[in-house]
Amino acid sequence: MNLRRRSLEWLLSLPVAAFAFAAPSAPPPASPAASSGGERLPKLAVIISVDGMGWERLSGYRPYFTEGLRRLLDEGHVEQESRYRHLNTETAPGHAALGTGAPPRVTGIVGNFWYGTKADGSLGEIPGTNQTVIDPATGEKSVLPGPGNLRIPTLGDRLVEKYPGSRVVAISGKDRGAIFLAGRNSHHSVYWWDTETGRFRSSAAYDTNSRPGSVVAGIVTKFNKSRAGGRLPGRFGLTWKKLVTPVPPGVDEKTARPVPAAEMAPYQLPIMGLGWDHDLTKHHSGYFGGIFSSPFIDELVADLAVEVLADKTLALGLRADPDLLCLSFSGQDGVSHNYGSESEENLDLLRRLDLQIGRVLQELERALPGKVVVALSADHGISPIPEAAKQRDPRFKGGRVPWGTYANVPFLARLNRAVDDALCLPEGSRPIFGVEGFNLRYDLPKLPMILSVEGACGAAGRPVTREDVDRVLPGVVGRLWHEEFSGVLLASRKDAWDAKDPAVEFARNAYDAERTGEAQLVPRPGVMMGWDPARGSSHGSHQEPDIHVPLIFWGAGIPRKVSAVPSAPYDLAPTLGALLGVQVPDAVGRALLPAR
Repeated sequence: MNLRRRSLEWLLSLPVAAFAFAAPSAPPPASPAASSGGERLPKLAVIISVDGMGWERLSGYRPYFTEGLRRLLDEGHVEQESRYRHLNTETAPGHAALGTGAPPRVTGIVGNFWYGTKADGSLGEIPGTNQTVIDPATGEKSVLPGPGNLRIPTLGDRLVEKYPGSRVVAISGKDRGAIFLAGRNSHHSVYWWDTETGRFRSSAAYDTNSRPGSVVAGIVTKFNKSRAGGRLPGRFGLTWKKLVTPVPPGVDEKTARPVPAAEMAPYQLPIMGLGWDHDLTKHHSGYFGGIFSSPFIDELVADLAVEVLADKTLALGLRADPDLLCLSFSGQDGVSHNYGSESEENLDLLRRLDLQIGRVLQELERALPGKVVVALSADHGISPIPEAAKQRDPRFKGGRVPWGTYANVPFLARLNRAVDDALCLPEGSRPIFGVEGFNLRYDLPKLPMILSVEGACGAAGRPVTREDVDRVLPGVVGRLWHEEFSGVLLASRKDAWDAKDPAVEFARNAYDAERTGEAQLVPRPGVMMGWDPARGSSHGSHQEPDIHVPLIFWGAGIPRKVSAVPSAPYDLAPTLGALLGVQVPDAVGRALLPAR
């Protein structure tokens, strides 16, 4: 741990220019064989994202793994120093970064949602995207996320541009996990699991009537009827029990251990009860919510992936043009939020995930021996539960800023009260509309506000403007949350942000003029925004646990290597693109392996 901290301190001590992203370099011109989808190209590229899995967790628990994760670590090209360089390390921005090779300033995906102008002209919550969703079995339509807000094409989009016969299939526990790995092309087949029905569903943004689209829709419909929905209690039972398998012989006294359940219990969210066994039916969203918040969601994704790979009509990787399969395993994120990434529950999930990824690798080798390349990464890491970390180590510096409904006075309400007071506005004026991650959105339609009485802030009738909010906000945050935030970066002063401040690079990479908002908060190490005032964990910061994630390449023609050179998850899409003979010109990352 000390070595890892020293490594981060060294990295952050370098000039910002040392981390400037290399200009996207076009791969060398493809050979005629490669251009026609010949034998020099992989027939199938697979992106695997493990939602919320930090590098420390994967590497520390390495001796526990016996199947898929073990193989990737032992046999693959492993980038040990892969870190995101943007603030608001969340699921949607991370998956968009993996799919495109670019941070939020380029993709436009600045959070899982953001606040913006709605169709009626008012401010409101904007989901990552909005599209009509269609259930493949019933044809039922509803409004749920789609790919519309992604500003640039993904690797999958570029793949089908170059090879019109290529097929892109994405499967995830979460909508944003599947959508942002796949991309915007309507011919992609994109599915995620629905906690209301217990079945996989898709978006009307994707054409299920095309030939490959109809084939995948048929696979999913059959799967939903025979292995999902009402079939799940018979498959998984009603409880999540600890995996009963022998501890691998490589696990010894030097191996990282989870914090015992009895020590973690006071700091965990009892989403399905505390301690083993966990009752899946106790989840506030019911049994299907319990499945989603357990390792079983990852097993469902692996099940469907194996069905897709085995389907001879779809024939992924068996035709002239290369294909892309995107898998996002969501269980790690939910379990870590509720029980902590340092918990027994998290280790149990990762051991089970190891088995599921092993199944997928075995199917890939069976169907396409020597013709597959795999890239594994994560959309973000997870911070330790600060209260539990403090209990273990009194020197721990960190904490939480509760913004959710469980907080006595949520962050936004407290912030607005203080800003109202600083500007002599009536209580309840709310000049700051919303907070998402570390982004703040002012209520610009309500500004300027007018002072109703004369006082310390000026004469009655004086307008209170955005510039006034900018003027008082840093002082308010510094007074109320000095221990939680090191500063406030105002969008209006973006050109003057201090480049010597390590946080500035992360804030710039997270900034989109339309979507980020008027200010970004800069959290101190160990600080998170959370919906509960004392329990559970989160992510989103630019600190080590949230940004340091795995990056591994494995498969045909990829030699085993361990690299300690700084890299980034933005390198995933350009690297796979180089192997596939596909340029990804919008990417800021670089290809880490030579083009085929």
